[in-house]
Amino acid sequence: MFLFYKLNKIIHSYLNDEQRALVADAFLFGADAHELQVRSSGEPYFTHPVAVACVLAGMRLDCETVIAALLHDTIEDTDVSSEIIAKRYGEKTAQLVEGVTKLSKIETHSKAELQAENFRKMVLAMVQDIRVILIKLADRLHNMTTLAPLRPDKRRRIALETLEIYAPIAHRLGMHHIKNSFEELAFEAMYPYRYKTLKTKVLHAQKHRDRLFRKIMERLQHHLAELLESEQLVSGRKKRLYSIYRKMRDKEMSFSEIMDIYAYKVIAPTRRECYMILGAIHEIFRPIPGRFKDYIATPKANGYQSLHTTVFGPYGVPIEVQIKTKMMDDTAEKGVAAHWIYKAKSLSHDNAQKWLEKLSDLQQNVTKSTDFVESVKLDLFPDEVYVFTPNGEIIELPKSATCVDFAYHIHTDIGNHCIAAKVNRRITPLSYVLTHGDTVEIITSPNAHPNPAWLEFIKTARAKHAIKHALKRHEHEEFVHIGQQILTQALLKNHMDFSTISAELLQEALVEFNFPGIAELHAAIGQAHFSANTFVRFVEQKQQLESDGYDSQRKLLIDDSYLRQLAGCCTPIPDDPIIGVLISDKGLMIHRIKCNELLKLKKTHEIIETQWAKDCTGYYPVKLRVSLQNVQGAIAKVTANISRHDAQILSFNILESDAQYGIVQTMIEVKDRVHLAHVIRGLKHLKICLKIERI
Repeated sequence: MFLFYKLNKIIHSYLNDEQRALVADAFLFGADAHELQVRSSGEPYFTHPVAVACVLAGMRLDCETVIAALLHDTIEDTDVSSEIIAKRYGEKTAQLVEGVTKLSKIETHSKAELQAENFRKMVLAMVQDIRVILIKLADRLHNMTTLAPLRPDKRRRIALETLEIYAPIAHRLGMHHIKNSFEELAFEAMYPYRYKTLKTKVLHAQKHRDRLFRKIMERLQHHLAELLESEQLVSGRKKRLYSIYRKMRDKEMSFSEIMDIYAYKVIAPTRRECYMILGAIHEIFRPIPGRFKDYIATPKANGYQSLHTTVFGPYGVPIEVQIKTKMMDDTAEKGVAAHWIYKAKSLSHDNAQKWLEKLSDLQQNVTKSTDFVESVKLDLFPDEVYVFTPNGEIIELPKSATCVDFAYHIHTDIGNHCIAAKVNRRITPLSYVLTHGDTVEIITSPNAHPNPAWLEFIKTARAKHAIKHALKRHEHEEFVHIGQQILTQALLKNHMDFSTISAELLQEALVEFNFPGIAELHAAIGQAHFSANTFVRFVEQKQQLESDGYDSQRKLLIDDSYLRQLAGCCTPIPDDPIIGVLISDKGLMIHRIKCNELLKLKKTHEIIETQWAKDCTGYYPVKLRVSLQNVQGAIAKVTANISRHDAQILSFNILESDAQYGIVQTMIEVKDRVHLAHVIRGLKHLKICLKIERI
């Protein structure tokens, strides 16, 4: 019972007699269930659930959560079932225990996939009740403090997982105390030598800087005495080791270059006094331009509120000061757990719930658990940027978010159809990185669709998966269209027409080849997963048709809608003799008849007779290699000449160059072979161009 003493002391301050009796009963129940089990350190196993319960009780969480913490491993590690827990302690407590239980029975192909699936199920469970993640975080926190008996490789793996997943989640939920503890413990476990060395340096530096630290503290206390009820409301803290290490690593600084090892916190009586204290601090210390943040007017996504200012202290040492109320401070340390302290809907609780609901929506479009974890990581940014809609609504996005991220945040349809953006009333590229205070307006077109290139610069998981989903849908529509054309061509070659096939025969064919509908048949043909000739032979066997004068040599017409199917190796353009090849998953690929790659493909892939349609009006890519004299302004003359002939330059690379000659390769867009001939003729008129060849 000595283990119960500490827990009982904590819960005695806020739970009533009946609730404390329930916790005591759960303690005895859990102790009996885990009686014969020990941890890797040799301690009784039940010391772990009690430690987790103490962490949560320290946050003043409710009775159900504390009991669930005591029993969180019973379903997995003992004979206790969720039904027994529900009968003794209520259905909600049983649901909490089930939500936290490790899912070790999941069958997966790899360890990474197992961890990802566990995390995915945990997120889905905590969407229903946010207390699940609070128990899980407390569980991980105690495990991190007891890593010593484990093998070094296992310690590093657990520490890395904590840094990548659990610390960012704690931050996202506003639980900075837990997040900071995770980072410090993980740093020590992953890099014990670096941790020890840095700790020694910090302790040594403190001897020289403590006098300065106390001097600044006393000056702040004296100057703010009239605005504060007590000097104790001004406190200082030393920068955490992991923060120092990360700053040294990311900014490539030595320890001696890091001056802001200390930071100060001022607890103001009210929100209004926060701003008065800020003015008083700026009276005694000169503020550093651009280092002021007002998180009270625009709170962070996790509910964090405070005024941050960095000022020049004595001897030019930078000092960071945070100014907040007591409630803001509790929310900063405990995050969503502060909701239970104040018995009201706190800002952090609302924001956390919105984030969890967003994750729930996200997982519905993701099939692989590993993809889901990567998507969640995208949304666990430590910094946010606040921008405005044209109507003045504040939108919070991750740092480095772009106009495309903004568009998808407003609505998926707006993102899918955006073509441009106005930032602060000026047209900007969709890849523009947004900054604090930008006003963003998205311009859309009903005919537009997402560009695969957007995936290179977007930052939010919502945008990423919406784009992938739209591209996949668009690709499916293309495969259906191509498959329809290929099937029509195959039928015509055999003197048949799709419209003459009876509905009964068509349904019989679909059942025979296991297709739910005609669209799926077309898509399979377009992806080269199924041969159109197989379908034609089946229909031909079922019905005897006489020739109706169809052109047996009809070829598949290629127009502007087939741009994605043009092979990159030979870049065919209108008027080029072409032929189609069906390649599995890629579908139909159009090659020039003289293409060297085509000779290899003909041996193993189905060939489709193709020809250019007469109404091609688009621009098509083509590669040119130009040998030229290496004189001043040569490249400018070449590019200007290409542009003068109404051709678009997509890329321009220098392949070889010496003092006299050079070879460049360019990708341009032209309408057809006649247009290309005009471009090449124009280049030949330049004296510096020695040879122009199409690749």
